[in-house]
Amino acid sequence: MLQRPWVALMLAVVWLAATPATTGEILSGENWRRLPPAARAAYVSGIIDAWSGLALTQESLGTKDQAITVFADVVGCVRDRALAASQVLDLVERYAEDNPGLRNKEMPDLVFAALTQRCRR
Repeated sequence: MLQRPWVALMLAVVWLAATPATTGEILSGENWRRLPPAARAAYVSGIIDAWSGLALTQESLGTKDQAITVFADVVGCVRDRALAASQVLDLVERYAEDNPGLRNKEMPDLVFAALTQRCRR
């Protein structure tokens, strides 16, 4: 029997797959807020996963490209503070709610800003 979180995740994946998007489209904060909760969670998790991949690639190549290091720092903060996916999502949702003037920005920018703000504390 499937547990509820898996059902929500599967529904989010199906919803995202069925949603038309142009190639390379990145959601704005406002469009992200219109997604169902499970889709919002999956989108934020995907951003963090992408940054983790960049950080791992940089480590394996032994380079220190500053454009990648900033993402590695955020991923490291999430890992070091043992933030669960639900906590990351809560931080991003709160940041988007508290900063309505930034909702036209792209979601990776909002996720980065929200986590950077949290990691400075």
